[in-house]
Amino acid sequence: MDPAIEYFFGTGDGPTTRWSGTPDLALGISHSDALDAIRLDFDGDGRRDDAMWDTDADGVADVAAIDTDDDGEPDAFYRDSGVGLWDRPVARADLTGEQLPRRDVPDQNPRLPAAQVTRIDLDDDGDPDAEMVGADRGGRIVGERLYVDSDADGGHDVVLVDTNGDGIADAAYDRRDPRFMRRDR
Repeated sequence: MDPAIEYFFGTGDGPTTRWSGTPDLALGISHSDALDAIRLDFDGDGRRDDAMWDTDADGVADVAAIDTDDDGEPDAFYRDSGVGLWDRPVARADLTGEQLPRRDVPDQNPRLPAAQVTRIDLDDDGDPDAEMVGADRGGRIVGERLYVDSDADGGHDVVLVDTNGDGIADAAYDRRDPRFMRRDR
């Protein structure tokens, strides 16, 4: 199965739209042979000289790389503010430490087990305060995402994500982040 990179766009007011594609460009400095970006044409010049770049090899683009001078190389970089606008400028020099080796080893089991959901009522009021989403592996539910209602308003607003299955959260996203609803939801 080819690796894919997901990326999200929005209007800034409302839901984002999810896209994905196969990486076809290497922008990372330390691993220049690893494909870590998807070429796109943002400026409508007919050339795919812009890109969505996955700097940390997690399968989700975290930088929009734009070729502003039409020389074929991205020279302006932006992060998403959480609503799909890609409106936070960032210097390329600030991105150089983020590249990690790609995990391009073919998946031995490309069909993931069906997601299992466990609802948890922490304050015993009858309403779930947290929801664990995971997979049944050998009769044991392995949590991959924990959705939490941190402000007790009845809706989940934070998700903790265990990306490597070690039982420790590797990332946390609030509901405004496009990765909040990314997997198994």
